[in-house]
Amino acid sequence: MDNRQEQGEKQQAAHTHGVGLILLKKESVLMVKRGKQPFLDYWSYPGGAVEPGEKLEAAAARELFEETGLAAPTLYLVGQHVVERPGPTSDILTLHVFTARWQAGVPVAADDAADARFFRFEEVPGLQTTPKAEYWLDRARALDIGQD
Repeated sequence: MDNRQEQGEKQQAAHTHGVGLILLKKESVLMVKRGKQPFLDYWSYPGGAVEPGEKLEAAAARELFEETGLAAPTLYLVGQHVVERPGPTSDILTLHVFTARWQAGVPVAADDAADARFFRFEEVPGLQTTPKAEYWLDRARALDIGQD
């Protein structure tokens, strides 16, 4: 195996997929406070890694439930972006962002979420959020997926 082929396999092995779910409720959005790195104590959307063989929508719904105890039966893809994470392996993450409408229930932080609550849209810019959180919220709201 030549060096170029070996590097290509390393890069492919370091490419992971993650999901995020923007849950909308009237004039508010569900945010979770991250309980571990990266971005410890930053507000973000429920999400995490896609498990091997798992469909993207299933991963987003699972992460929502694991981190907040809430369910979302219908998910809509908002978009995706690729992030190169710094480090010795230069991991590449493709994040698939979904949105859904809140159906019922009160969020309860669990798993790696330190807190979970709904914030009014106008409160989000004042929070310490993960990169592009406001951008993805604007895109999700623009989809106009229906009212509560």
